[in-house]
Amino acid sequence: MEPTVGPMPCCRMISRVIFVWFNSLYMVCMMAKMNKKLVSGLLSFVTLFGGMGLTSCSDEDGGWPYSVSEETYYANRFGKDVMNMYYLWNAEIADDLAGWDVETNTDPIGTVDRIRYHDSNGYIDKWTMMTDDMSSFVSSVGGVSTTFGWSLTVYLVNQETKQCAAVVNFVHDDTPAARAGLKRGDILLSIDGQPLTTDNYLNLYYNTSLSTSLGRYNAADNTIYDVGKTVELTAVNMYEDPVLCDSVYEFNGKKVGYLAYSAFDLTSISKLIAVCKDFKAAGVRELVLDLRYNGGGYVLTENVLASMLAPQQAVASGQVFEREVYNNYLTEYLQKQGASMETCFATGYTYQNGDEVMSVSTQDANIGLEKIYALIGTGSASASEALLGGLMPYMDVRLIGEQSSGKYCTGMMLAAEDAYNEVPEAIRNWGLYVMISIYQNAAGETPCMPDGLRPDVGVDDEPMLAYALGDVNEPLLRQALTEAGRAYDDAPSAVQTRSLTSRYVQLPGVQKPVFGKRIQQPVSVGPAVR
Repeated sequence: MEPTVGPMPCCRMISRVIFVWFNSLYMVCMMAKMNKKLVSGLLSFVTLFGGMGLTSCSDEDGGWPYSVSEETYYANRFGKDVMNMYYLWNAEIADDLAGWDVETNTDPIGTVDRIRYHDSNGYIDKWTMMTDDMSSFVSSVGGVSTTFGWSLTVYLVNQETKQCAAVVNFVHDDTPAARAGLKRGDILLSIDGQPLTTDNYLNLYYNTSLSTSLGRYNAADNTIYDVGKTVELTAVNMYEDPVLCDSVYEFNGKKVGYLAYSAFDLTSISKLIAVCKDFKAAGVRELVLDLRYNGGGYVLTENVLASMLAPQQAVASGQVFEREVYNNYLTEYLQKQGASMETCFATGYTYQNGDEVMSVSTQDANIGLEKIYALIGTGSASASEALLGGLMPYMDVRLIGEQSSGKYCTGMMLAAEDAYNEVPEAIRNWGLYVMISIYQNAAGETPCMPDGLRPDVGVDDEPMLAYALGDVNEPLLRQALTEAGRAYDDAPSAVQTRSLTSRYVQLPGVQKPVFGKRIQQPVSVGPAVR
């Protein structure tokens, strides 16, 4: 097999800064594995815009020379190459990488899962993954998927009968769940005419159509009752808008904003800018930022939002927002190149979302905040944690809710055609979400490492109480507004202060692909942003 070298189109460059710096190093390392006769001839082609290619391979008789299929062989090569070069913990898994035989290994996806960094107590890297359907993975992370449009929490309510209840946390606008009238606090009691149990509740995530009977929680006697209504839903492939709710509350001569946001996707950037401009125009100085269901997303979106939430002076002077810590090999190379591993606050961003090139400015969208009340929970991960940690050196960030997930790494979504110039058709849709760095704030700290952000005030998320997100009586928002100075005529009820989640066993659900993701933007064009 003879690798080839040629220019890589700009539209396929991964995080322009990262790819341009890393690709030449990647090529040099790869060439050391080539036929030595080729190296001298290829060195002149090693430029910042070079790329490795994979071409067809056959033995002297024209047949396939390996015991594994062509797809498996090239997927093995792709996975091993990427993990050797980019992986944050490549030194820690060096023996596993050395033992990865690309000519005989039959399970490249399982191999990545098996060798990702772990110790005797389990996996330290819970996030690196390989896929043979990269296009679907990218679409899902971008907010497009086949969906009912709901977020659920499932509880085991009776251990003897295995009865379950699935509580709606929220629904996205204009989705099948929204059109069926479902809302926060609705409880799903059955699926396709059968009681919801530990045996069938996962069908709520995997079925493409279903019917379900609805219930509600009665706080007075701590029971769940059937409301006598059944809804039927059919999943559709669509974009789910992660801007769930934005409001402004006025009390004591001040205005406090509220933003519930569920994923750092690229499509929502323009809406975030519009919301922040509205907050600024309204005179908001304190913000309740609800990230309890936000599992992460794109670093670029995180940076855009940070530029509107941070103090204006820090943004105007371009102070450091975050730093990335790479593996030793890449760190040494970047330092020799004089490359900065810091991200500074900015106000201009150019990026590509799908086929569309976007340019946005946050110059007039900085709110001028003095304080943030961040609502967090077990569903807060990655970019959510990084955003809050990055803002902490510059402003008062008050954490309310439950402990967050603890995803302290940045990953890169790297398709095979991103890594190589010429790619065999067999692996064109393969890719890796690979951990490449640990993020730190300007103080050199990663507040969510290793087990998540710990709230300053612990409040359990209680969707069964059926207060809509943005309702001033919803427990987490109520705590934030109380701290901001809003007076309530009534004290929280005894039922409300007793944790519902302590009475029922929460069952594992199916996380969306974005959960636990902090992603270097896969495509970048125009002037360097980060």
